[in-house]
Amino acid sequence: MSSIKMPKFKERKAAQVTRLFIRCNGDKSFSTRKLLKLIYLVDRKALELWGFPVTYDTPKNLPYEGLRLGHTYDLIDPPKKKSNALSMSMSDSYWYHYFSKSNEGHYTIPTELNPGTADLSRTEIELVGNVFDQFGYKTDEQLDDYCRTLPESRHSETPHGDIDWKVLLQAVGWAGKDLAEIEKDLEFQVKFEGLITAGEIGNGLLRSPFTPDYVKDFYLQYSRDNNGSI
Repeated sequence: MSSIKMPKFKERKAAQVTRLFIRCNGDKSFSTRKLLKLIYLVDRKALELWGFPVTYDTPKNLPYEGLRLGHTYDLIDPPKKKSNALSMSMSDSYWYHYFSKSNEGHYTIPTELNPGTADLSRTEIELVGNVFDQFGYKTDEQLDDYCRTLPESRHSETPHGDIDWKVLLQAVGWAGKDLAEIEKDLEFQVKFEGLITAGEIGNGLLRSPFTPDYVKDFYLQYSRDNNGSI
């Protein structure tokens, strides 16, 4: 378990980032192996720049696969041990409206529907483009080799290969008071999400559907009004 509490995985953002990468690639699909590493590098760069990721997916370091993301992998290739009921639930999720697997299971294929970018900020969209420009033309093997040079590739904190978020934040350069502030902000976001889920924040104060920038602005204002605490 990570030493830092993190907000929930953002499936919608993961799907929108995936579709952006496919668009950058001339609407050609990626191997699952490459796609997972590209999204990992988006989240990693976001952590470095801003102190929080884009998708909030669980970072993993696995013996034969190296660095990749957990939840997105399960969407692309659901674990075989899942029950039929859970598999049906997953098939109804946001992701499956926009992507399917190739017959061989090695490629993520976009459907005719496009998830757009409504949940992504302009800077997040730009970040996806920058990551593609830097890494999108590398082969699977070249990406593997690059990821092995990253400091967190030497860490795995659980039998499932989860990388502690604090280890990853330190790996991208955060330390001291700055790291403590990031931890505090992430903890506040977790509490904020809990209040939204519980329905304690609402009554027309938040627009629907929630736009990322508006929720962020509301979150910051709520934090100021409550002296940084909930």
